[in-house]
Amino acid sequence: MKYYNDKSNDAAANVLFMLFQMFMILTVYGFAYTSLVAVKMTVAKHGLTFITYLPEVLAVIGYPVVMFKTMKMFKAGKKLSAVAWMMAWASVIIVALYAHLSQLIVN
Repeated sequence: MKYYNDKSNDAAANVLFMLFQMFMILTVYGFAYTSLVAVKMTVAKHGLTFITYLPEVLAVIGYPVVMFKTMKMFKAGKKLSAVAWMMAWASVIIVALYAHLSQLIVN
């Protein structure tokens, strides 16, 4: 007969959370790369400066910081909050990148 074991459940939750983090970073980086390519084409077409790449660079640098903070939240026992914060920041970053692109394309 097997008994309930919190240690193995926590280890499994940590593995699942890390897999989810990998999926989310690949998703955000995929959008950031697509945005970076679109900005590159816009810079070449309109002769804009290098500062146009700033939102994409901030997204690529900032999201791992968010993931580190959410990992600390997860290990502190706030599992649902950590997942919600990670998904919320991913959506904010993706929407901000597309808002940046829409401003470049319109102008």
